[in-house]
Amino acid sequence: MFDRACVGFILCVCVAFVNNAVIKNDLYQLDIVHFNDFHDRFEETTVQFPVCKSDDDQCLGGFARLYYEINTLLKEKQNPLLLNAGDVFQGTYWYTLLKWEVEQNFMNMLPVDASALGNHEFDDGPAGLAPYLAGLRSPVIAANLDASNEPSLDGLYKPHVVIEKKGRRIGIIGLITTETANSSNPGNVTFLDPIETVKKEAQQLTDEGVDIIIVLSHCGLPLDIKIAKEVGENIDIIVGGHSHSLLWNGDSPSKEDISGPYPELVPTENKPGHSVVVVTASAFSKYLGNITTYFDDNGDLQHFEASPIFLNRSIPEDPEIKALLKPYKAKLDGIVNEVVGTTSEDLLGPPCGARECALGDLVADALRAKAMEKVNSTLPHVAFIQRNMLRGSISKGDVSRGAIINLLPFTNKVSTVELQGKYILEALRKCLTVNWVPKPFTGPWMPQIAGMKVTLNTTDGTVGPVLVEEDDQYLPIEEEKYYQFTTMHFLIQGGNGFTMIKDNARNISNLGIDSKLMESYIREVTPITPKLDNRLTVLS
Repeated sequence: MFDRACVGFILCVCVAFVNNAVIKNDLYQLDIVHFNDFHDRFEETTVQFPVCKSDDDQCLGGFARLYYEINTLLKEKQNPLLLNAGDVFQGTYWYTLLKWEVEQNFMNMLPVDASALGNHEFDDGPAGLAPYLAGLRSPVIAANLDASNEPSLDGLYKPHVVIEKKGRRIGIIGLITTETANSSNPGNVTFLDPIETVKKEAQQLTDEGVDIIIVLSHCGLPLDIKIAKEVGENIDIIVGGHSHSLLWNGDSPSKEDISGPYPELVPTENKPGHSVVVVTASAFSKYLGNITTYFDDNGDLQHFEASPIFLNRSIPEDPEIKALLKPYKAKLDGIVNEVVGTTSEDLLGPPCGARECALGDLVADALRAKAMEKVNSTLPHVAFIQRNMLRGSISKGDVSRGAIINLLPFTNKVSTVELQGKYILEALRKCLTVNWVPKPFTGPWMPQIAGMKVTLNTTDGTVGPVLVEEDDQYLPIEEEKYYQFTTMHFLIQGGNGFTMIKDNARNISNLGIDSKLMESYIREVTPITPKLDNRLTVLS
């Protein structure tokens, strides 16, 4: 258990180009409290599971604890800003079943000075986002988003805001990942290059005499660092989200991988002596970002003090917020607590990005079985999903409907098509083109499969051998032969750039919603006794 005074290892660092003997009283103090990728964690969460059911020290975060600590910090700070770096929507059954209203209601209880848009804010299209934005008290900023062809979003966001605090003008520029175009449902919204956009916006604010410039980014830590390095000459601070990166000083209190120190101090290439402070705060309400910065009269950063906070049970939950959440939870419990099966082991999501995993096997088997049940086809049946479609884990013991919804929260349609072997091979190769970690390879598109045995080489991006189950034996896949191929309808529509499926599929049949198919399958096969069968081999 961490005492609140030491949940973050306090780092007091003077920027290298300034003498360490800074007299802070002569400087302008700006305190930044920030969170990102809340992803619907209204209840306590854990490192492994979206909703904590154990009622012990594994339980972290949750909105009541996040609210308590934010308000505690804001009362302590001399000159605070509260920033939200996006992805409030999606992640548990709270959003799947209650949608935007609950998100708006509770986010409006936080005195957020500016909010970025995340890609998941578009999961239900502009129609599912517009009412949320219309009633949100916080200004929403997204400079590289062009919604001119989506009238429902007109006037609901700005490229930047300028806030005056204690005599200084602070400009905050919003960015959203361009991945949204393929990974979500943005309708007719288009996304501009974030680097060129932020360069232009920062120059404009500088020309207007803005003193301090902050970028509020939902582009991910690697791109935030690239922005700081390549076009950071007019930028002081980047507050980020999207990549769920943990920046921390010392040992990770949640035992998760650390992506770097808090903050990252990134020198700018085209302005010698200038560095940009880059911060982000993991995800899922497990951490809260907390940094105090000091600027001189020229608006140059001279000093900072940083102590991000691990939101474990040493920090209380706000009792009034708990009471306000209670009726929502009661409504949900009546739906999600029904037990639909059991599993003898934990079925964990994280391993599925690197190799065959029991959870991936189970979901792929379910989709294949439902296709075989619902579609009269003499073709060999194969199924295919990706790691990023699995958004949680299932704990050992009873499997509830809520656990299945948390695993598959997007209410994705599942479809089956006839597809030639050569396009299945192309889709498998494309799965290796994006990674979270290059070595050892871990990626959002790592395939989990059924009805096939597949070898992937993550070093050179090759695929093979690939064997397909036919008549109780495994035979080499034939490029010109058609197979009954089952996956999420999102991919069949060409989502994530998988156009080889969209352009070449024939005889599409819709099977239903992923979580409902999964629940039906688990009821049929329970009890689940997970065992890997070497259907997927990953060579690194």
